[in-house]
Amino acid sequence: MGGGSSVPQGGEDSARYLFAWRGVPVGMVTLTRAPGRFTYASLHLHTREGRVGALTREVKLKLDARGGVEGSGSVPQALWLWRGPPRTGCVTAREELTGREGPHCVTAVRGREVEGSLLGTPFRARYGAGGRLEVLEVGDSRFTVAAPGERLRPPPELFSQGVPVEGTRGALAFEPPWPVPARLEGMTPWEAAAARALAARVHAAFPEKGPGAADWREGGAGEAGGCLAHALRFAAEAAALGQRVALVHGLLAADEGPARPHAWVRVALKGGGVLELDPTSLDPVRPETHLPLALVDSRGSPHQAGERWLELLRGRHRVVRRAP
Repeated sequence: MGGGSSVPQGGEDSARYLFAWRGVPVGMVTLTRAPGRFTYASLHLHTREGRVGALTREVKLKLDARGGVEGSGSVPQALWLWRGPPRTGCVTAREELTGREGPHCVTAVRGREVEGSLLGTPFRARYGAGGRLEVLEVGDSRFTVAAPGERLRPPPELFSQGVPVEGTRGALAFEPPWPVPARLEGMTPWEAAAARALAARVHAAFPEKGPGAADWREGGAGEAGGCLAHALRFAAEAAALGQRVALVHGLLAADEGPARPHAWVRVALKGGGVLELDPTSLDPVRPETHLPLALVDSRGSPHQAGERWLELLRGRHRVVRRAP
């Protein structure tokens, strides 16, 4: 088996990871290892009748003396990844939640960076000085470790409760400030009327506006009804027309309520300037209602968005209204 599957010398060891999909935090995963036992626990967003809630799942596996699943020739997937970095080569590993087993391979180790595949899906991982997993990227998913003892709000709370907004009048802002660029390199100039027409078509294509399970599906292009689905659909259809736009990760606040995660799009305009559109509601994107967190390429890695959501979950930035 790969490195990192040895039995701990007594006691219990655990770690927490923030799970993000396309840059949006959607859950927490907790790994716990004790002599003869490995526990995988997840707290993920779920939707039911248009409402966002939390789904908790836990799998406990008995381990043999080599750290494999007792009575099986496999090793738990997360345990194999957690303690490493794993050596080059392949092992038979088991996905904890699905029970699927198959080849998990490391094809390259470059210092603390590892590349390979999990059941045929490419992955990249980064390890800390102590040999513990810090970051794992698999497809559109990213897992980032939380420091031991660190206070971190679960993502379901962020969606259901939102972030408190200090003040009652003025434009929304982060404190300390978070600069967001006006545009990304490669955005193509477009006519405002054509962009607005596309926003209207995307809006009409989703009869249901609430998030659903497909919003978090690997490889999806926006086939459910949440805000990210609308933004991704807009970006995909714009690309089909030869236009490259940017996705905006941010917060939406109405009246005097809290600010909740939201996504919309930003378009470069012919003649200069940019136009922001919210295909989910078709409401105007105004400083008093929409607060950008990060600007990302819909076809690239939403790494910056994920890092900033993590900082927000840590409580290191507040949302305030700045009166004119």
